[in-house]
Amino acid sequence: MSKDIWFCIVYVCDMNEKTKDAPVAQRRGRPRQDIGNAALNEGRPFVTSLARGLSILRAFRAEDMVLGTQAISERTGLHKTTVSRLLGTLTKLGYLRYMPEYGKYAVSNQVLTLGFAAIGRFGFSEVVRGHLEDMASGGDCVVALSVRDGIDMMFVELIRKPTAIALNLNVGSRIPLALSAPGRAYLAATDQVERESLFERLAEHYGSEWKTRRPELEAAIERVGKQGYSDSFGEWNPDHNAIGMAVRDPLTGDLYTISLGGNASKLPPETIKEKHLEKLLKSAQAITALGAGGL
Repeated sequence: MSKDIWFCIVYVCDMNEKTKDAPVAQRRGRPRQDIGNAALNEGRPFVTSLARGLSILRAFRAEDMVLGTQAISERTGLHKTTVSRLLGTLTKLGYLRYMPEYGKYAVSNQVLTLGFAAIGRFGFSEVVRGHLEDMASGGDCVVALSVRDGIDMMFVELIRKPTAIALNLNVGSRIPLALSAPGRAYLAATDQVERESLFERLAEHYGSEWKTRRPELEAAIERVGKQGYSDSFGEWNPDHNAIGMAVRDPLTGDLYTISLGGNASKLPPETIKEKHLEKLLKSAQAITALGAGGL
């Protein structure tokens, strides 16, 4: 599956997740038959079938060419019968394509029509790309713009020099929220309500490991408050070091992270701090300033 398709799936679903709880002014009289307002109105019923359909689209990852009913069922937690019914609907609507040679499904380019509507309206990655390129100019490193996707962070922009070793990271790749520099930057920047909600999901994910994971994560979040940036030195992957900061889209207020990392042998913590930290801090400040100066 192409990186553009995956970016579109997650961007649209992420926007749906972020806006469903947004406050909406109450109006009198007959409600407008407006899908947008219906999605934002807390008084309207939650449409379970729509949520399940979106969860199926979200089940497809950047590295997936095709997925079968069983794999989708396992990733979504939905019964195979429900998955089969929704797959049929999404296929008829053109968002999925059945591949008879595999007996499985692939995401159709029809999803791009949804994603590009969001990209055309917001385009935050285009706004910050120049800053990312400036950060990457400093040496053998990988610079990324990320969004949260469930209990992972997903790269929506990634810039690296050909000599940089990136552990097969590409646009659409996911890294764990709790262990990565982007994830820790996100958790430090989000509000307490969302953070506790994510902690509950992480506890379910890690099971008995959460007893040790949580204090480590809380210590990492506390460091962000003290030093002004997040870090992950060999904690997500022993061969990878990274630092990161949270930034907000000046138009929508959506939370992103920018990060810089690379192979631990070439980028030990001292080198990252001495050679790259200043550019990360300046880039984050410049992106934040866009909110005051306008796009």
